[in-house]
This record gives sequence, C-alpha cells and structure tokens, in this order.
Amino acid sequence: MGELAAVANAIVWALTGVITKGVGKNVKPTHIVAAQVWIGLAFLLTVGFIIGQTDELIHIELRSALFLAGGALVNTAGSLVFWLALSRGTVSTVYPTTQSIFISVSVLAGWIFLGDTPQLAVVGGAALIIGGVILLNLKPADNDDDSASSSDSKPSRTYSPKRKIKGDWVGIGLGITTSFLWAGGFLSTVIGLEDTPPVAAATIRNLVPALLFIGVAIFFPTQRITRVFKGNEVRLIAGAFMFALSALTFVIALDNAPPSVVVVLVNTSPMWAVMFASIVLRERLTRFALGGALLSMAGIFVTLAFR
Repeated sequence: MGELAAVANAIVWALTGVITKGVGKNVKPTHIVAAQVWIGLAFLLTVGFIIGQTDELIHIELRSALFLAGGALVNTAGSLVFWLALSRGTVSTVYPTTQSIFISVSVLAGWIFLGDTPQLAVVGGAALIIGGVILLNLKPADNDDDSASSSDSKPSRTYSPKRKIKGDWVGIGLGITTSFLWAGGFLSTVIGLEDTPPVAAATIRNLVPALLFIGVAIFFPTQRITRVFKGNEVRLIAGAFMFALSALTFVIALDNAPPSVVVVLVNTSPMWAVMFASIVLRERLTRFALGGALLSMAGIFVTLAFR
C-alpha cells in the first residue's frame, strides 16, 4: 500500500502543476501556495472529522507534533529557495540537481539516522529515475541557428558568457541548498509519523505553512488571494484539492513503506508532469522527454519488482 501511495503522490503532484498552469497572469506563486495550504487545510480537517480522527489531532504527542511542524517549516523554506534557484539559474540545471541530490541525501540520511538500509533495487531504481529527471529537463537545440543570427543583428541582447555561467552556478548552489532542506524536512516527517495517524500528520504539515501565509496576507496586502480569486477560482480550488491529496498520500506512503522507497517513487513526478502536459496542455513531447519518461518508468519497475 505504501508503494502505491508513493506513486499516487507523484501522479497527484504532477496533476497539481498541470491544473494550476492555466491561472491568470496576475496570479503569483504566493497566491497559488496560499490557496493550496488554506483550502487544503480545510479539506484535511473535514476528512479528519468524517473519519473520526479529530481527537488524534488534538491529543497528538508533543514530540511528534514538533517533528511534523519542523519538517513542514523546513520544507516550506526549501520550496522558497527552490523558486529562487529557478529565477537565478536554468531549469535544465536546477531541477535535475535538486531532485537527484534530494534523493541521494534522503536515502543516505534514512540509512544513517533511521537504520533504513537501502536495498540494491532501490539504489538501481534511484539511478534510473535520476537519469530520467535529467533527460526530462534537456531541451533540443532546434533554435540555435536562429538565436545566433538574431544575436548578430541585435547585439544589444547578447549576454556575457561569464554572467550566464555565474547565474547557472548560483542556481545550482541554491538547488543543492533546497535538496538538503527538503531532505531535512523529509527525515523530520518520518520521525514525526511514528506515533501519528496519517490524516492528523498531513493536517499538521498543512497547518504550519497556512499560519505563515496568514502573516504574509496581513503584512503584504498585494499577496492576498482575494485579489486574484475571481476568475481563477476553479483552477485554484482544484489545485488546492490535489495539493491536499498529495499531502495525504505522502504521509500514507511514509507510514506504510520504507523511507528509501518512498523518496525514490515520489520523485517520478516530473515524468508524470510531462505526460499530462502532453495530453492536457498539448505540449510537444521531445525525444529527451520520451527517453526520460522511459527511464523513470524503468526506475519504478526496478524499485518495486526486485525488492
């Protein structure tokens, strides 16, 4: 069940991105995240009430609550650094760097601190998925000649190679920082889940960023979701619903499968995102994307079949 929940998490998280892709240009990342954590929190509280886990949420052990809250805080910080990394570097360098190091550090940390010795199948699956992520983020150089000719006619738009290299290295450095933050949040969540029901754990993980974004809305009025909700309500609500499902499937996966397996399987989300973008958004599927998807699928098969 845990392995299936991990794959479901990757699929749901990929769908979250596809759904929110069509929001208006006036919707900023802070608006999207605020909608996700607030609406997601309401959804998880409702689920907890329906299945009778409200008491577990109220009487959760302090140690577990602190680890879950700390993990959520660190994970939110990692997400902010990740957005900064993308703004300073290129997607093709930041995304593969972040996910590959996140997988490696999380598996290693689980081995050292939790005694979760990774099996050979997990290591092999991780290597295939990392390779798939790298391929998914490569772009064919179809427009190199066009860009070169246009740069000849418009010299004012050329960029210094040194500046580009610097930007890439800054983006990579921030991506590495993101990986360690996410790995720390992952490890903290695993520890907090030891004595906590999944729904209560997912609720606490949503509660922390929800409280943070209340402060953001108070001190930064332009970031209030009410300013962009009209006209975007369907996609924001649907994206928040998928976000809540992602949070729930994540803790269910960790509660029923080894952390080393979960961290490998949830990082197949780029493959699913490319597939859904091709089907729903009609984005072109390049040979690199197809190769990356095949490698990621092979990684899932190796991880699950040879454990």
